[in-house]
Amino acid sequence: MTTSTKRLGWIVAIAGGVIASLITFPAAVPWMIAGWLLYSTVLIARGRPGWLPLLVCASIVLVKNVDWPSAFYLLAGAMLAVGIWRGAGSRKQPSVSSNRLGVAVSMIALWGAWLALSWMWWTSAHSSEMPQLQGERPVVCVGDSLTSFGYPDELAKLLTIPVINQGTDGITTSDALKALPELIAANPQIVVIELGGHDFLKGKTRAATKANLQKIVDACHDIGAEVVVMEVPRGFIIDPFGGLEREFTRDNDLELVSDGTIRNLVLWSPYAPPGLWLDAARHLSDDGLHPNARGNRYMAECVTEALVRLYGEKIRTTP
Repeated sequence: MTTSTKRLGWIVAIAGGVIASLITFPAAVPWMIAGWLLYSTVLIARGRPGWLPLLVCASIVLVKNVDWPSAFYLLAGAMLAVGIWRGAGSRKQPSVSSNRLGVAVSMIALWGAWLALSWMWWTSAHSSEMPQLQGERPVVCVGDSLTSFGYPDELAKLLTIPVINQGTDGITTSDALKALPELIAANPQIVVIELGGHDFLKGKTRAATKANLQKIVDACHDIGAEVVVMEVPRGFIIDPFGGLEREFTRDNDLELVSDGTIRNLVLWSPYAPPGLWLDAARHLSDDGLHPNARGNRYMAECVTEALVRLYGEKIRTTP
């Protein structure tokens, strides 16, 4: 194999890695970062500078505009320090002993920061609460058309407590605030919130959306209801709301249903791969966004898993 062929192969591989990284779901962002860190680690271990993968990774994270917990700044600092060290070191030949020490320290810094990020990323999506089921108080599902299309009806088949569908087509967080009396009147012990998509579509700001969500959650907590939040995707590459739901659940210690739930409705539809290449019997959506019967079952199963994490298997009906 010629040098030019090898170089072309590496370029194609890196380009493929960049594309795959850009479309990575937020839940898998730490693993995407791990891939680039591993690439840099291999290069450094072989005596190469290794700073380029770190630069590419940092650029991808900035472009995707994901949630930035505090551990992200720690990792960014470690990547910057290692990148500068390797960039400067590539212009001179350090002693073998100092180079080995530098490599060891840089690897500990990078992977230690990555572990801290991964832990915080995981805890951002999970509540530390361990609530107890309260009799027959229902689950109330609040959301836009993704909710009103009927996943709560499927959810009711999977849970041991009643489920009420309060989804409304096109609803924003402001509309949901106005409908709080109806929500409170249902006396829920759990509220599943799927809101914020139409806030973005209708030009509402991230700050206003977050403030409205906070008022809704506070009202739910005031009546002793637990809250589960569905992560809403607003773009396959860039999130214009900067990981709002993940930040919100971390700040409020809530359980999160990953945005992969809604993204898969699009991917497993006739309008995007892999659904584009599959027969209709495997589609989760017929119009490319809203769930069909199979999609409603899928969404209900995802919400059920979140509730099982909170309450244990006792909330799930036996098969």
